[in-house]
Amino acid sequence: MTASVTSLSARRHSTTVEDAITAQHAGLIADYLTAALNADTTTMRVVRDFASQMDADYPGYPSLVAQLDELRSQAA
Repeated sequence: MTASVTSLSARRHSTTVEDAITAQHAGLIADYLTAALNADTTTMRVVRDFASQMDADYPGYPSLVAQLDELRSQAA
């Protein structure tokens, strides 16, 4: 049990802010795609609003809204 706690602690300390933002972007893109496939415009709008807030909070990172727009233009 101690080994798994140590391992979890080591993983947590090795995660960077960039890794966390990248993982969150990936999750939101997956949520957006799932919503688009189900024609769930409400969820798509919520994800896009959250993406817009993330873009404002982390201006040095690639724009998530731009990535979502690219997905929409590719699907059209």
